[in-house]
Amino acid sequence: MLPFKRQRDKGQLPQYLIEDNHEPIISHEQAEAIREIFEYRRKQMGMDDSEKYQSRYAFSSKILCGECGGIFRRQKIYIGKPYEKIQWCCRQHILDNTKCSQKAIREDDVQWAFGMMWGKLKSNYTEILTPLLEVLKKLRMDEQQEQEIGDCSNRIMELTEQGHILSRLVSKGYIDPAVFIERLNTLNVELAAIKKKRSQLLDNNGFDREIVGTEQLLELIRNNGAVS
Repeated sequence: MLPFKRQRDKGQLPQYLIEDNHEPIISHEQAEAIREIFEYRRKQMGMDDSEKYQSRYAFSSKILCGECGGIFRRQKIYIGKPYEKIQWCCRQHILDNTKCSQKAIREDDVQWAFGMMWGKLKSNYTEILTPLLEVLKKLRMDEQQEQEIGDCSNRIMELTEQGHILSRLVSKGYIDPAVFIERLNTLNVELAAIKKKRSQLLDNNGFDREIVGTEQLLELIRNNGAVS
């Protein structure tokens, strides 16, 4: 006797679709709500595909083309060959080399150039970064705007925490998925508005982003300065 073997019907036999033939385990609305919950959790855990790609390598989204301003992408060429190598190339050049003539740069050359730049910056940060930070701070706007930025930041933290609480409640079955989605959407609308307001205030508040970045860079150099 031959063993049972399952085969997929690819049109050999008639196929039938019967809708609403039996009571569903969950409704269509609940299923859609669950899909939205999964999507929300995926983004909360940093599993967004675009973000994952953009931060996949150390130089991802950080090298800009000097000719067209495009972002460099990592490429592996001659795969499987003894002379296989990794290079970085302008995305615009990859798509259409008539619009950008910038040629690819080997990754080891990029690493060498970055190491040289970092070494010079580390050795001369008191002449470069410290005066830069002082100048940037002098360009700050009034205290009222700084207070508004602080208020926005606090509200963003509150809304984010509320979202986490809602997520925990729905995961434990304390609230209905449909209610969760409704409340979460309300939070997200306010959160987007607050983030937009904060971003606008930062853009008009005397280089606050540059100040924060410079302070972080100085702290890194003073604490260690080693780049792996």
